Amino acid sequence: MVVHPRVDKMRIFALFILLLTTIVAAGQEQFAINEQGLTPKSISSTASPDSQKQLYEKIISWLENTEEHKIEVGETAINEKIHFDLFKGNAVSLADRYYNAKYVIQINCEDGKYTIQPTKIFLKVNSKYDMGWKEFSISDASEFFKKGKVIRKYKAYLQDLTTPLNDFQNALQSHLIDK
Repeated sequence: MVVHPRVDKMRIFALFILLLTTIVAAGQEQFAINEQGLTPKSISSTASPDSQKQLYEKIISWLENTEEHKIEVGETAINEKIHFDLFKGNAVSLADRYYNAKYVIQINCEDGKYTIQPTKIFLKVNSKYDMGWKEFSISDASEFFKKGKVIRKYKAYLQDLTTPLNDFQNALQSHLIDK
């Protein structure tokens, strides 16, 4: 059997594209919600060969000066942990109602690495009446699934709920790589 050289090149090109997309997809860990809740529970990234103190200071500085996200920095364990709230207006919608979201996040700093760990998610109906924040369970989302698959009306809701976390994680990673 004789294989035409052009077909061989196309196979190699297709294999290259498949390999490249697999590598990129594996390197881009993102938050998602499945039946067990938020997954993964945390994302660790390598930032730079900076010391723990330098990494901590870069993250704090970025959090305090960012305008892309409405952030309130709370407790911090100097050079180690940062606790803060990330707010997103109209983050999700469900049944013609829009919800503001508040994400309680902890960042742990180690030499050249940091870990983003969402600890709580709260939702509040965007309304002229203050109905208070309601906690969204990050450890059990089975009510949004049936027979192992997401219920259709909740699909966009669950995707939109993790979008601010993923946007935040990507923006922080970009900032730390650029510096």
